[in-house]
Amino acid sequence: MPAGIYIEEQGVYQIDCSRAVWSTDQVHSDYRNAGTFLSDADFIAETDDYIYIVEYKNATISSQAESSGFDPTEQRIVDKIAKKFYDSLHYIRIHNKNKPVKYVFIVEYPAAGVLEREELCDIIWDRLPFALQTGKPAKIIEDFEVVSIAEWNEHPEYSQFPFSPVPTRSVGNQRKKKP
Repeated sequence: MPAGIYIEEQGVYQIDCSRAVWSTDQVHSDYRNAGTFLSDADFIAETDDYIYIVEYKNATISSQAESSGFDPTEQRIVDKIAKKFYDSLHYIRIHNKNKPVKYVFIVEYPAAGVLEREELCDIIWDRLPFALQTGKPAKIIEDFEVVSIAEWNEHPEYSQFPFSPVPTRSVGNQRKKKP
């Protein structure tokens, strides 16, 4: 699949992966169509040096903000975010992608600030395979970060894949949504 522009499932934001060597937003549909029970990250983008697995949650969008008490530090949410990394590795491998992997969680929620995202990063970090790979010849994961959309767009590595609102379309056209 060629690199492109992908619209997140709420149809409000898009990520432009047109500069990627390879990218996809089809992990979910491919896993579902194959009948697997695997979880999936939202986007994967490859550069000359890395594979980026990107998970995105935005509790400031009305349909996701139904629960104003969204807390990404809840154990079930943290576990789910970690599981999405592990399960998305299978997808990368079946596409014969063997570059170092960086996992990024883009999260927006009402109480989120830099300190809250750093705390969330620390909590999820402990569930990722950093300790397992210590002293081993190969790495499963190179790095993990939790960022806001603004931080993503300002980051020297990630900004090559800008995240932005979906342009408004004329009446009669619908925004593309994930299947």
